[in-house]
Amino acid sequence: MKNIVIIGAGPAGRFAAMDAAEKSNNVTLIEKRHIGGKCLNHACMVVCALADVAKHVSESKNFNDLGIVESQIKLNYTKIAQKIRETQKRIRPILTAETTGTGVEYVRGEATVDAERKVVVVDDEDEYPYDKLLVCTGSSPRLPNIPGVENAYTYKDTLKFKEIPEKLVIIGGGSTAAEYANIFSCFGSQVDVLCRSSFLKMLDDSRTEEYIVANLLKNTIVHENVEIKEITDRSVITNYGEIEGTVLLATGVVPNSDIVKDIVEVDKKGNIIVDSHMQTSNPDIYAAGDVIGGLLSTPVSRMEGMVAINNIMDNEVEADYSLVPLTITLNYDVSYLKGDEVNNNGKELAIPGAAGPGSFWNMLTGKTGLTKENIDLESGKINNILAITPSSNIALPYMVKAIKDGDADFGNFIEIHPSTDGIFKLTQYFKRYL
Repeated sequence: MKNIVIIGAGPAGRFAAMDAAEKSNNVTLIEKRHIGGKCLNHACMVVCALADVAKHVSESKNFNDLGIVESQIKLNYTKIAQKIRETQKRIRPILTAETTGTGVEYVRGEATVDAERKVVVVDDEDEYPYDKLLVCTGSSPRLPNIPGVENAYTYKDTLKFKEIPEKLVIIGGGSTAAEYANIFSCFGSQVDVLCRSSFLKMLDDSRTEEYIVANLLKNTIVHENVEIKEITDRSVITNYGEIEGTVLLATGVVPNSDIVKDIVEVDKKGNIIVDSHMQTSNPDIYAAGDVIGGLLSTPVSRMEGMVAINNIMDNEVEADYSLVPLTITLNYDVSYLKGDEVNNNGKELAIPGAAGPGSFWNMLTGKTGLTKENIDLESGKINNILAITPSSNIALPYMVKAIKDGDADFGNFIEIHPSTDGIFKLTQYFKRYL
């Protein structure tokens, strides 16, 4: 049995804590604010909740345009925000009970680390000794060095809007920018997205970018290669002129690594440096999740937390970043792969999305999504997949599992339709060339 202290009760820390406690270790989980981390309290769950409303508004408008439903949607943003907060408050005690039920000691408070004595001090009072320490302190919004940046909102502030902005200016070109552009454009805002370089450059796919802007983002103008000169209380001043609107920053995150920055090695951005076992430069300290940088997503953080805790418990495990499915939450999810084994060195083929649940009533406008695969014709190995469909966030993890198991044809797999069928169809098509 080991004394294990974990700082941060987000996905990485909480799952690691429960696993270690169930294996009879003495585990203390310390959280500064709310259990569930950024995912539940500020980011993923908030985006998903708002996106559900946005999708309802979008579908209602489409039904009206088709003349099959007569309705008028009137949104109450204050009520939306209130109900999201109420739901979060209901979830937190469930997570707490789930966590402490495994034997974890859950402590609320501000933690500091005394590495020489190997103790964590909470609120300058209580001390918790450790054999091994796991740091899962997450990340915070990055505030760029722009005059007037204090006038802008971040993802932490979106539930503070008193009403839906008539005009919204989003600074940033990644997933968060796209998700909030989708949400508020569906809510009726005129949205301008200002990108320092290109929009959604992590997709490395101009055709997909064009499809998303043309078909998934309503009332949205994307501006690329923009230099931000100043943010005012009602606009952004750029090298192309002034763009009016409420300003929302989607400029990435910074790691919350100050707690150990003088104890372990960090990189230029402040990310805690770890090896493939999640061990830091201090052999008794491990780290996982957003605080180490890399691919920032809840499932990745959870995986890293489990890798760390397994190594803390002397089970030699390495993090697997070979194929990582990621999703941009829009009216159709945009799901894609990142990882060490992802490439575009083979033959590529794309097909339109099928007309099924979630897309049938967009068939008449041709907005049913698309699926792309890149495959090595000699080996038959799938190099890359990108899918824009209502079920892509389900399909891609299945495909990653199939690829890793060496059986990507789904020949003996009966699915719930429609989930993987678009990707399966492409894989079957490629077999003609093998």
